[in-house]
Amino acid sequence: MDQSVTAITAGFGADVDLPPPPAGIDEVEWAARLQLAACYRLVHEEGWTSIVYNHITLRVPGTDEFLINPFGLRYDEICASDLIRIDLDGNKKSESPWPVNLAGYQIHSTIHRARPDLHCVLHTHETVSQSLCATNSPAIPVTQEGCQFFERVGYHDFEGIVLDGSEGPRIARALGERNHTLVLRNHGLITGGPDCVWAYVRHRAFTRNTEVQLRAMAAGDLRPIPDRVMAKTREQFEGGAASANALVRHPEWPALIRLIDRKDPTWKH
Repeated sequence: MDQSVTAITAGFGADVDLPPPPAGIDEVEWAARLQLAACYRLVHEEGWTSIVYNHITLRVPGTDEFLINPFGLRYDEICASDLIRIDLDGNKKSESPWPVNLAGYQIHSTIHRARPDLHCVLHTHETVSQSLCATNSPAIPVTQEGCQFFERVGYHDFEGIVLDGSEGPRIARALGERNHTLVLRNHGLITGGPDCVWAYVRHRAFTRNTEVQLRAMAAGDLRPIPDRVMAKTREQFEGGAASANALVRHPEWPALIRLIDRKDPTWKH
């Protein structure tokens, strides 16, 4: 079995039965579809959705093409087979009766093109991060989990709905070469990672840290964490003792998969 397939399917845990790929889809793409469909269901579970808007994309391993949600489906309706495969130019590479949202394509293709290391890109308009986006404050690590964002967050000013490619270079420049998180001022949040697990976990950690930051700012002066401590803690999250392997790094992922599978197993279809 392909290494990328093994890595993805292992993350679901042994308690979730995964169906074989349908005709016309190889096991590599099917594993990616399963992971992304699960991520959509988890984002719905978190309450981060804006009905049919916003997007999560995942690169099909070994290609320059990625999977995106059909525009018009709620996140709790999305199944693995519904996802649309497109190339960096927005051309559909899989059959679907649904359209692809233009603004979603513009933002996500820009990041996939500029940062091939960020295989998954997760964008939401959830209210906690949007509250920070509506201020002039930077994201300030004030929690243990928040330290993973030390020197890993870019900022991009609002220019209107992203409907053409002209904004792409500025988005890419704001993200830079090392950041995995992007605060879109007066807009929303983007997190990325090598897979859906990293992008989702980072999104969750960012929103939690932001909620604490905003409450602490409202209550009084923030208690700063020294730079050296933030750098040390970030390294523990990114490549140190906390990341010996995928399941040690993110043991909550299989537990969350069991949750959505028990509630509605149709995500695997």
